[in-house]
Amino acid sequence: MNASPSHASPAAAPTPQARVLIAGPQLQAQGRPRLSIAIPTFRRFDLLSEAIASVLAQRFSIPVELLIVDNDPDNDTQALEAMQAFAGHPLTYYKNLTNVGMVANWNCCMALARGDYVTILHDDDLLEPSFAEEVNRHLGPGGSAGSAIAWRHGVLDERAQRPPTAPPSRLRPLKQAVKRLLAPLRTKVQQHSVHHLFFANPFAGTLGIILHRDKAIALGGFDPQQHPIADYDFWCRWTAAYGALPIWARPVSLYRMRQNESMLPQTRSAFVSGSRQLRERMIASGAVPRFYRHLLDPLQRTQQTSIEEDWREAGQAPMSRLMSLKLRAWRLFTSVLCGLEARRPHHTRHGSLSS
Repeated sequence: MNASPSHASPAAAPTPQARVLIAGPQLQAQGRPRLSIAIPTFRRFDLLSEAIASVLAQRFSIPVELLIVDNDPDNDTQALEAMQAFAGHPLTYYKNLTNVGMVANWNCCMALARGDYVTILHDDDLLEPSFAEEVNRHLGPGGSAGSAIAWRHGVLDERAQRPPTAPPSRLRPLKQAVKRLLAPLRTKVQQHSVHHLFFANPFAGTLGIILHRDKAIALGGFDPQQHPIADYDFWCRWTAAYGALPIWARPVSLYRMRQNESMLPQTRSAFVSGSRQLRERMIASGAVPRFYRHLLDPLQRTQQTSIEEDWREAGQAPMSRLMSLKLRAWRLFTSVLCGLEARRPHHTRHGSLSS
């Protein structure tokens, strides 16, 4: 990993109440990195070690810093022992003076980052080698990332009991052949506007997304009051303020699925109800057309079905093929609608959405 300095100092941000547990070389270096990779963590040293290793294995050609922001004010000894494996590597380890909560810790990551751009890697996720290749291309000489850029991600399913999958369709070979034929015609990057975000959140938290650090802070960062949809709320505000966010098709990271809080029924319910409230605010603020209000009910039902399928537990039957076809038809409809709406002149207006 390249951790050499670059140029001017970052814009001012609210200073988080944090102390340095391990001072990496970039803490004393003059200048500004091109990219900050920030890992928020809380008492998961086994997973954190895997995340750090995936970062240190990258081969960057631009100045990059790695920082860990631990939301546990205590347990210094455990943290130091876990970090022994990375002694001599360029990383800085911060400890929050108080537990500020998961979402607020994301904001601490951005405030402590010194790079032109920042990406937040959750401590249970991983970067693939392709991440550095893509970042070098877009942030290196001659590249352009604009305000933000995102990539697809793979899934690392580590649930103890995985749900059964539906039996393969007899049409599967034909579908695969058609998919291969159409592959060259597909675009390598898709622009996701605030209209696309109204219908679905295509991201796994902050995984595989690099943001212009100062613009993220100017937007107010992530809103802890919006948990558990704080990331969804942020991306909707981002696209309303700064325009469409490009998502490149190449996967650069792995999203880890485990038995955790996201699987709890009450969390799933909060995802759906919170998303409904967010969409109502988007309509009321004028970020999206008023006629979208007629789509709120079917959209809520669709989201509920999709979440239940994504987090289906062992012993539960997979989604029926009829329901799968209905979901595909709905997604096609919303995709066409977003494409048409994005071409209308009045959608060049941004910045009207707030939490």
